[in-house]
Amino acid sequence: MSTKAPLLPRMARLFAARAGLYCVSALIAGALGIVATTAVSITSFGVINGEHVDPVTLWRSMSFPHQLIFIFGLLFGLAAPVLMAARAVCRITSNQIAGHDSSLAQVVGDMARFIPSALVYSLVIGFPTMLGSAMLFLPGMVIASLFALVVPASVYETGGIFAILRRGLSLCGKVFGKVLLISLASFAALVIVLVLRINLLDKFLDGPPAIQFGLRLSLTYVPALLVLVLANICFTLIYREASGQETPASSMTIGAAQS
Repeated sequence: MSTKAPLLPRMARLFAARAGLYCVSALIAGALGIVATTAVSITSFGVINGEHVDPVTLWRSMSFPHQLIFIFGLLFGLAAPVLMAARAVCRITSNQIAGHDSSLAQVVGDMARFIPSALVYSLVIGFPTMLGSAMLFLPGMVIASLFALVVPASVYETGGIFAILRRGLSLCGKVFGKVLLISLASFAALVIVLVLRINLLDKFLDGPPAIQFGLRLSLTYVPALLVLVLANICFTLIYREASGQETPASSMTIGAAQS
């Protein structure tokens, strides 16, 4: 596939060719994320003796260790499955580009092997992104964009967790404008999904508070996975573009540093 073709048509062709595998792989990681996030949120905030509890009041009543457990539990519950899904997408895309076939078993096995890296990256990438997003929208988006090529790098490059992290950051500097645009477009799509859910679907949700929370999360999370799939196909293509800009000498230097 030519790297000179426009990015979005290339992404669409790759997705259309293996749409089922992309979606099922992302849903497997997404199901883990929905269960983990629902469990952490309901345990800490959602239901006490079958009744709703005001989150602000409950947060203030928590001890500092309990607050830390909640923050990091939610961080791992959100970020690790997202990173695992991104890994699956990048693996499928790289195999398509190389002309290799991918099976669901191979992709799931690759995701499982990526779990230790996903947990580390949840802290290294997820925590600063969360802090940036809590302060202002733009810092969070910029931080997330800076790390967007780390997962594609983990598919293509050899080396340790932090060598891959440095590699992804280094390559992102060459194509940061494109990466930021994809990140902003993805965020805009997620906002549209959230607004539509709140205005069109939330009024029909009924049942115990825990079930309602899980349904609301699922109705946001599942469409978000499709956005994640499309974005990470783009990030894989952008990664290849950025790595192709390097001179042979610089590539040899990087390989020597990682070995």
